[in-house]
Formats: sequence, C-alpha cells, structure tokens
Amino acid sequence: MTAGTARNRIEDALQVELDRLPRPLLVLSTAVGRGMFSIGAALVERAPGRVEHRPIEDFLPSAGLREDVERYRTISSRFPVLLNIAYRFPPIYQRKLLRERALRSTDLGRLEEFLSKGSFRAVLAVSHRAAFWAGLAKERAGLDLTLVGLSGEFGSSLGWRYVPWSAIQGFLSPVPRAEIRFTIPATVAFREVDLPARQEYVRLAATRGDPRTVLVVCGYWGQGRIDRVLAELRAARPDLELHAVCGENEALRERIAAAGDARVHAHGVVPSLAPLLERCGSVISKPGIATILEAHAARRALFLMRGMPVAEDNNLRHALTHLGAQRYSPRRFLAWLDEGARRDGPQPEVAPCPASAR
Repeated sequence: MTAGTARNRIEDALQVELDRLPRPLLVLSTAVGRGMFSIGAALVERAPGRVEHRPIEDFLPSAGLREDVERYRTISSRFPVLLNIAYRFPPIYQRKLLRERALRSTDLGRLEEFLSKGSFRAVLAVSHRAAFWAGLAKERAGLDLTLVGLSGEFGSSLGWRYVPWSAIQGFLSPVPRAEIRFTIPATVAFREVDLPARQEYVRLAATRGDPRTVLVVCGYWGQGRIDRVLAELRAARPDLELHAVCGENEALRERIAAAGDARVHAHGVVPSLAPLLERCGSVISKPGIATILEAHAARRALFLMRGMPVAEDNNLRHALTHLGAQRYSPRRFLAWLDEGARRDGPQPEVAPCPASAR
C-alpha cells in the first residue's frame, strides 16, 4: 500500500464511522477553549440524518463547571506551568473517576434526562471530558446507546486513560494506536481518523489570501504573545496589515485598539475566523487544535508559537511534522514572505481595512 493510499483510507475512515453510528446521534463536545466545539460542528456537517450537537457544559451543575471550566481557565491563563502537573499526574484523573463512580458527587440528571427523552441511540463524545461525563451518565441511568470517543488532540492524553471505558464501544484518534500511551480495552474498537474542519474553511482552499495580510490569534481566551508578535512584525515590515483576534481577552483588544495603528486591527470574540482567513495569506498562532485544522484546511501558511503544556505540545509537534506548519519567529516569517515576493513578483499596495470591518 502506498503512503497516498493509506492517507486516503484514514481520511475516509471518519466518514465511515459517522455513517455507521445509529441515529438519532448526539455529538457531545466541550466549550472549554472552543476547539473541541469547532470539531463537533464540523462533524455535524459531515453526518447525515438526525444529528444534534451540544457542549457537555450545557448539562453540568455549577460544581462540575467550576471544576472542569473555571479552574482550568484560571490555571491556564495565570499559572500555565501547573498544567504540567495536572496533565502528567495520574492520581488527579484517577481520583475523579473513583469519586464519581463511588460517591456520584456530580449530579448528571440533566444529561441523563436529555439522552433518555431524546431517544439517542448513539453519542459521539469529542474530548475525554465529554466521554467521561457521557460514560458515567450511561452507566448510572442504564442507557442502551452506543458511545464512541473522539480524541481532539494530536497525541496521547492522560485524561483518556481515566474515562469509564466499560461504557465506551469505540475510540477514534487522529494519531496511530502505537502513539497512544495507554491500554485501550479489547472491547473498544480503535480507528485512526482525520480530524475535520468546517466546510467554510475547506472552501477557502480555492483562494489564496494576501500574503501581506496576517492573522494573529491565540485561542478563544486570548492567551499567548499577541502583543509581542504585533510589535515584532510592525518593526520589521510596517507595510503589513495585521488582524489580531483577542477572543474574550477584552483588555488585550482595548490595548491594541488604543494604539491607533491604522494597519493593526483588534477583534474580540468572532463567530468564525473564515472571513478574516479569506483576506489573510498566513496565520500566526499558538497550537490550538481548531486553528491548526482551520488554517490547514484553508491552505494558509501556518506559523506556531509555544502553547499550553502537553496537549498543545503534541499539536505543535504533529503540525510541524505532518501539516506543513513552521515554528514562528520573525526571521522565519519574513523569509517566507520574501520567498513569496520573489516567486510572485511585485504586489499591489494593500489598502487598510475599513473601520466598519474591524
């Protein structure tokens, strides 16, 4: 089998798995960081029949939200080095699984009721967080449904080791089984698949974008070195038009906007990066899963900074090795820009983005 044939089989595998899941089907993702939610939306586009998409946070009580969302956001924003402990220390996940099975500390009544009343015959859980809670709800309520987990990370995850595997029938992963550093029960069918991006990004592959218009984005929470990247690029190439997506980091957006640079445009939360990617020829980002998938689907040049420990380290390695991404540095980015200019010849002057589009 050639490498191209093997690649096609992996690309087709996701569609095969989606088609075989019984309907009604619930795609259950997570809103944490929004990356998994974006994958869930892309899955719905590819899944025919009766399919619904919801984030697990819709069904968790306040205690569960504090543990899964608020605590993670605080640590990742203020003390990201501590994620090295959380992502590498098994007792953190093991304790949570044992606690929920023995004590049922978290009320999953809303999720159990939703699954039962919706008569869902299958759940596709995107991320170990969604699989964890869906598996527990299935066990507690004795639900007769197929539960399949999908890893939205280009590597092995400790979180997947401590999910209720006895409730799970299938596991889909974007990396081969040899790279999964935990035992998958023999009762669980494993399949390597490609992770999808929404069609609005796939359609952008037919366009080019302007190489002198750059998208700088660091996730839904606006984490990362956006300020530094903007300063580096403005100092080196003042002719560039820069779009900075700050997400929920309103302080960062206001700081960039207050600088009053006509060629630097600060955006807050945007429903989609596609309108900006249509203009931009390149993306500079931390290695969040959604941005990687969307930039790759749109065939935009992708330059990646260091991101959150473990999960985004895995994404960074994979994107550099398999998806044509480059590590970001001003030198590498300017070399790419100059190479394109030499190949394509003189470019017309780029008009600043009108204020109405900011």
